[in-house]
Amino acid sequence: MLGAVVVVGGIVVVLLAVGLVVDSKDVGRRVWPSGGRRVRGRSGRGAAGGHARRTVDLYHGRGLRIAIMTLWICDRCGIEQPGSPEPPRCVLDRGEVGIEERGDLGPHSGSWRTHEQLAAEPHTVKQRDHGRGVHSLRREPVVGIGQWSFVVRTEQGNVLWDPPTTIESDTLAAVRAFGDLAAVATSHPHMFAAQVSWSHAFGRIPVLVNAAGREWLGRTDPVLEFWTEHAEPVPGVELIEVGGHMLGSSVLRTADGTLLSGDTISGGLAPNWVSFQRNFPKHIPLSAAVVRRIADRLDGWSYDRLYTLGGDTIDADAKAVVRRSAETHIRWVSGEFDHLT
Repeated sequence: MLGAVVVVGGIVVVLLAVGLVVDSKDVGRRVWPSGGRRVRGRSGRGAAGGHARRTVDLYHGRGLRIAIMTLWICDRCGIEQPGSPEPPRCVLDRGEVGIEERGDLGPHSGSWRTHEQLAAEPHTVKQRDHGRGVHSLRREPVVGIGQWSFVVRTEQGNVLWDPPTTIESDTLAAVRAFGDLAAVATSHPHMFAAQVSWSHAFGRIPVLVNAAGREWLGRTDPVLEFWTEHAEPVPGVELIEVGGHMLGSSVLRTADGTLLSGDTISGGLAPNWVSFQRNFPKHIPLSAAVVRRIADRLDGWSYDRLYTLGGDTIDADAKAVVRRSAETHIRWVSGEFDHLT
């Protein structure tokens, strides 16, 4: 049985025959079965959507039916969703958020864009060089949460941390300029972004996902590798699970002691200060016990710099800053200073 698939950016054309499903693993391939003919197909406008109508070359032959599968990007969170003919419900939309604040973002599955639309919009790619082989970049205007993504350069290959939501040609070129990627990894599920597309762009490199975040995956793929507690995507680069902001939240530590903390540890309005929160928009703090667990866990590693996904930078004495901030947080939320309020 023969089939064909075309993947152009975020459009996945799936040809189905008896017992045959061809999907995004065949990115960029066109195989026209003998005896068939090419026809013109259109992807329609989704009810939730606003996505642009576009024409794609398709094949239509005997015994085949054609589905156009679009990779959707959620405007609210920026997570790439599985290929589907129409916009799905975002994986982070489970209705009203419970008091547990597990990580879902409330009702928001109403606005979607595709990789093609994002690439066509006017934008720039802002970059920062932090020295010691650490670089960060962000698309502006931002999409979704608007995180800073990091590239850690090593002789064994680079690691992309908290990957971009988009994968336009200029963003891709900026990452390629640092050298080949060996792995993609994330601090927590809010940062899954377009992690699978980034993996595919670099030859299907591994995407490391903490096992606690499995339930929040939008797009799944064989490139995903699950880990717990500690992992090393390339020699000298470590992923350390500490929890807190979400179950399984993690940090990345470079061989020479730079900590990339995502939202696991975030910045503050005061210089040389960090914060620990369950929900940042609502300012819900972590408990004393959890903050102590995070600080104690990181005491086992040396580090002197810390960078967050929001762009906060601690360029010196980061370990002392984390310990000092943690102790102050713990004492206040424990009620030690209630008599002063």
